[in-house]
Amino acid sequence: MGKGILIGSDDKTEWLLPWWWKYYSKYNDFPVAIADFGLSPKMLKWCQKRFQVISLKCPQDFVQQRTALSTKRAVQWQEEYKGDVWEARQAWFKKPLACLQTPFDLTVWLDVDCEVCGSLKPLFDVLKEDVELAIIREESQEYNSGVLLFPKKASFLKKWAELCLKENDKYMGDQNALTELILAGEVRYTELDHKYNWRMSKGYYDAVVVAHWCAWGKEYIKNCGGLHALLEGKKKTLLRKRNKV
Repeated sequence: MGKGILIGSDDKTEWLLPWWWKYYSKYNDFPVAIADFGLSPKMLKWCQKRFQVISLKCPQDFVQQRTALSTKRAVQWQEEYKGDVWEARQAWFKKPLACLQTPFDLTVWLDVDCEVCGSLKPLFDVLKEDVELAIIREESQEYNSGVLLFPKKASFLKKWAELCLKENDKYMGDQNALTELILAGEVRYTELDHKYNWRMSKGYYDAVVVAHWCAWGKEYIKNCGGLHALLEGKKKTLLRKRNKV
């Protein structure tokens, strides 16, 4: 089915979808598929008008709860993630399962807290013939799965999904499992330019194509509107200053 964008959401994050779509569609017209992680009926209807909806095939309640983990590990994860890690894990581990069901030959996965700020067309040209994944590496040496580029037949997808299905008690999130596969040499990958997955916790970057509002950033989106709103506010402030001169 050519090139396309894949996203996923449940009723906890679906409030982001109109915001995500507003800026994605401003710069891009690639088809979009959404994996239904548990959308509300109202939002499902909204999505059906704009996206191809994928009914996710996965076991119920496969994500290990906090009570199944050691106290030390549970405390560590809660301290590391600035948000409700237990709620977030319910969606995170469904991501590789959604990627396995992509309808596109070449897919860009985007988390729904990723604000698209430009054309994604150049991103699709990153993969070479012997590479099956493009991803950014964080300063912590962990790989961030908020933005992924991969072909439908990528062999790592099944390995990643298997870890997330059966061994998610070992990993805080899906990207921790993916990082382990990459470091073990199980994935033929290339590193993306950070402009395609720029963590806004690092501050503003004028070349950004995808601004990723991880964890605390969702509250910023809810209260302030994200990067477009911030820049528009600055433009209006500058305009008012010029008019006073």
